[in-house]
Amino acid sequence: MELNTSYDIELSQIGERTQHELWPLDQIDPTNAKFPCCLVWNPFPVVSWLAPFFGHVGICREDGVVIDFSGSHEVHVDNFAFGSVARYLQLDREQVVSQIQYLILLLPSFCTYYFHL
Repeated sequence: MELNTSYDIELSQIGERTQHELWPLDQIDPTNAKFPCCLVWNPFPVVSWLAPFFGHVGICREDGVVIDFSGSHEVHVDNFAFGSVARYLQLDREQVVSQIQYLILLLPSFCTYYFHL
């Protein structure tokens, strides 16, 4: 008899639900600051000169609009906080969809944990 952890069982259930087609994305367009399904990064002024791995990260929607979390309770949409995007990494949407569905399964336990703090 083979025993599987609950994590393995949940992942197999997620794999069964993600059998669908994803629509095509627009092209990445740095001149118009459109980066569909990307993580974007830009350096902090002065700090990144001394430590190049420091910078600011944003995430982009499928239409290429940058969503930026900068500061306490501030969300900028299509307005990157520290200037223009310096680097970007396009994400594999099939992997992202499966991970998001896994996080949705975990959401009730996250809510329970944070409501008790």
